[in-house]
Amino acid sequence: MGHVRSARRASMLGGTLTLLGIVALLAACAQSYPIPRAPDGDPIEAAKALSDAPDLVHSSSAEESCGAFVLGQDEAVPTDAVDCLSAAVSSGEDAALAWSFPTTEGDPIVSFAFAAGGAEVTVYTTNAFDSYGGDPEWTQSSCDPITATSRTGCPAS
Repeated sequence: MGHVRSARRASMLGGTLTLLGIVALLAACAQSYPIPRAPDGDPIEAAKALSDAPDLVHSSSAEESCGAFVLGQDEAVPTDAVDCLSAAVSSGEDAALAWSFPTTEGDPIVSFAFAAGGAEVTVYTTNAFDSYGGDPEWTQSSCDPITATSRTGCPAS
């Protein structure tokens, strides 16, 4: 009977150690999961504050122009905001629009589009808050407002 109790204790101890190992492994995974570095949950303002942001981005008044939108996984830039930017391009007016799309992991990619009297908008995009994004430098591209605000955006130039 003593051998049975010892075997049960050893089996329980082995099961407990296995469970603790699994918990430790899960905790390690949770700690390494990417966390967006955009402070206060506002990636647009955080992008404007980046030291390497283009001057036009630093001084952007998108909120007062066509809007600024922090979008979810399946959300798109609102149609009225895209129409606002398109109307500015058509009329030769200045306008700005800002938005962020989350990556698959939830990190924000932030873009700013500016209309300034041409047939296209100029878009500045940063992946500075993307834990898996590689080079965090700003990109600049130009295209029509509808393409610019799509998930694929303007082709990089």
